[in-house]
Amino acid sequence: MKLIPLKRWLIGQKSLTLCTLLFLSKLSFASIILFDDKPRNGTSLWSTSSSESTLTKIGEPVADGERAILMQAHYWTQSGLRIAQVPPFKNSILEAKIYRKSGNKGTLMFRRGNDSLKINLDETNNEFWTLDGLPGHNNFSDDTWHTIRINLNGFNLDVNEKVLAIGIQGPLGTGRFYMDSVSFVEGEPDNNISPPLAGNWELTFEDTFNSTLLNPNNWHVGKQYLGMSGITGNAGRETIRIENEMLRFEAEKNTLNQGTNRYFYKAAEVSTFRKFRQKYGYFEAKIKYDSVHGAWPAFWLLPDKGIYGNDTYRRQSLLKFNLDDVSTTISSALLRFKISEANTQSSIAVHKTLSADWSQDTVTWNTKPQVDPLWFSHSYGEVTGNIIEVDVTSYIREQKSSGKEASFALIDNYMRSQLIKIFSSEANNISDRPALIVNEESLFPTEDAFVRGGNYADTNYGQEPFLLIKDTWGDTSPTFDQGMEFDIMESLGIWGEDISISALHWDGYGSQHKSVNSGELYHNYS
Repeated sequence: MKLIPLKRWLIGQKSLTLCTLLFLSKLSFASIILFDDKPRNGTSLWSTSSSESTLTKIGEPVADGERAILMQAHYWTQSGLRIAQVPPFKNSILEAKIYRKSGNKGTLMFRRGNDSLKINLDETNNEFWTLDGLPGHNNFSDDTWHTIRINLNGFNLDVNEKVLAIGIQGPLGTGRFYMDSVSFVEGEPDNNISPPLAGNWELTFEDTFNSTLLNPNNWHVGKQYLGMSGITGNAGRETIRIENEMLRFEAEKNTLNQGTNRYFYKAAEVSTFRKFRQKYGYFEAKIKYDSVHGAWPAFWLLPDKGIYGNDTYRRQSLLKFNLDDVSTTISSALLRFKISEANTQSSIAVHKTLSADWSQDTVTWNTKPQVDPLWFSHSYGEVTGNIIEVDVTSYIREQKSSGKEASFALIDNYMRSQLIKIFSSEANNISDRPALIVNEESLFPTEDAFVRGGNYADTNYGQEPFLLIKDTWGDTSPTFDQGMEFDIMESLGIWGEDISISALHWDGYGSQHKSVNSGELYHNYS
């Protein structure tokens, strides 16, 4: 799934009190299939005069699946796929795969409107169509498949004007082409949308996901607790990643154990819990998702979740390792540490820090490094004497190849209010000390410390025999003010062969999260 590269919130003259959250399943650009092994969604093979449009036979070129369209045209006749549909999206792209048989000629074209206007695709209008991602042209390689994308907005179609057909126009001789995988695809959205109401808007939050890391200033994995609504568990790094300026979420049917909870589905959720909140304003996010059964994509503007707790009770621990003596060939790397004191309510997340620029002699809560919100592992119910080992092979390879140290944070992100003690590098028993085991060789920390917030935020704890972890409980049971919820309700959708109509469901909330209204809007034809 993906959250496309813009998420921004603006405010006029109102106060800030509303926390926001985002939960999605797997996403992709919406599309309507027009040809895939056969004509679909009301399309048909099409030809004029003595031209020909047929399904391929065994042994003929096919791009995807089992069948393509064989198009033969000559003396200015045409053949291809009859569509006769209004483009379904505001920014519709007509996409197809094209194959030209060696020695043949012909012009790519499409027809539009009530008067069946023919548009030849050539260099005179190639700012509106592409061939393999480049400005469109007809001088392309024979006997290989190419992808053509036609930006229909560029050709100024009127409202409710139909695209009638796509195909080829024959030359003076005979043109023999093949076409496959035809579809309407939703194009890239306009990321510069202004608020619908005029006024002096101030930008208060924006994330374009132009980094490979989730911004720790903006995002928290999950809400105030790790569990998720429904029957899924939040798998963190396994199901959340950023690539190509998109935040991608995935959901899969796979067992996930979290403490005493066992989930049979892994999913993903991030929120601005303890990071950002705002009441009133203009909220915008560009979101795409697959229209599949069993998914629950949602964009939630939740009422604020009560009290966040007291920073004075919070502790986080830090570990740093020098990798100079580590081999450049790394087959395995495990972070290992031992619990000195904990009970069955414990929660320990292992994260990487975004910088190793800290010293055990000076680091404090106020100077601690930022932490990647996505954890390597999350352990629950670990008790006194347990040894925890975390696979960090990929991270150690990255740090070694870039000549950097490895730096970790041990955190309870979910307000379990349990003090956990980890043996530090000052432990008397060497076997109790934390270690990074690379290629089965142990490295001990070059530096370790814990930090404490609140009244102790400027105090250094770099010489202690134990590393401490705690996240104090805050009363998040009540909610305040109002909120909105937007999610895709499968039960309200319409499903059938080659088509789905999803329903965007909304709820409005008053105080104490009491529903005051709801409704639905059907959309996303695919």
